[in-house]
Amino acid sequence: MLKEWIDGKWVERESLLAALGLIESSVAFGGKPEKKPEKNRVISIVGAGGKTTCLRRFQLECEKLGILAAAGTTTHIQYEKNTGFLDRPDLQAAREMLKNTGTLWMGEPVSDWKCKALPEWFYRELLTEGIWLLLEADGAREKPVKAPREGEPVILPETGLVLCVYGLDGVGQPIKEVCCRVEEVCAILGKEEKDVLTATDLAKLAASPAGGRKGVRPGMDYAVLFNKADTREREAAALEAAKALASPETRILMAADLMPPWKLQRAGETG
Repeated sequence: MLKEWIDGKWVERESLLAALGLIESSVAFGGKPEKKPEKNRVISIVGAGGKTTCLRRFQLECEKLGILAAAGTTTHIQYEKNTGFLDRPDLQAAREMLKNTGTLWMGEPVSDWKCKALPEWFYRELLTEGIWLLLEADGAREKPVKAPREGEPVILPETGLVLCVYGLDGVGQPIKEVCCRVEEVCAILGKEEKDVLTATDLAKLAASPAGGRKGVRPGMDYAVLFNKADTREREAAALEAAKALASPETRILMAADLMPPWKLQRAGETG
């Protein structure tokens, strides 16, 4: 389930790209992709509670529509090595992988499960090839909610859309148990770490220039995704947060499961 907040109500959407205005709605249902503005080719994902899953969803949608896209990070990210994994800034290798697999996962390995960003100059080379960049721009230590610390997020200047993700499973729990960067969260909310996180707190974090909007520059679009709305209580929390956050400058989405409704292998996998 994926929904967009439109005119004070939730509207069902099939495509994450369409819900964010990155492609025309008709394209999501088998139409022909149209070339979009340059700024929309770099998507930076911040926040917590499903960033990597969101990244995979973007990959699958781009692959399905024939949009060349490379997924990676500007900081660090968990990853799985597969036939579409690029571990060095090699443009020719990137071309070959995109040709063979339809997508690309990139980063410099620092362990068996984690990689760090490739150089920004390489990301810009990919852009000159017409390749979309899907980038995680901060970390959350597997917590559902966060606020950025000093130096976070790391948003590529060419970013056209910043998507901030929050996990609804954090609502109703003590801030100290479900938030990454507890001190920063408390400072934005004016609360103590033992206090319970509410749905309106999520809206406040999302709207704050020290929270979800940190690093969002003029000319960049901004959207918020309330993830894990897989119970009635969490859907109700998403509704409350959306009402509190509602602004013509912010797209608001809600998802129960970020994996797409159509059946595809995960990006770069074979067999």
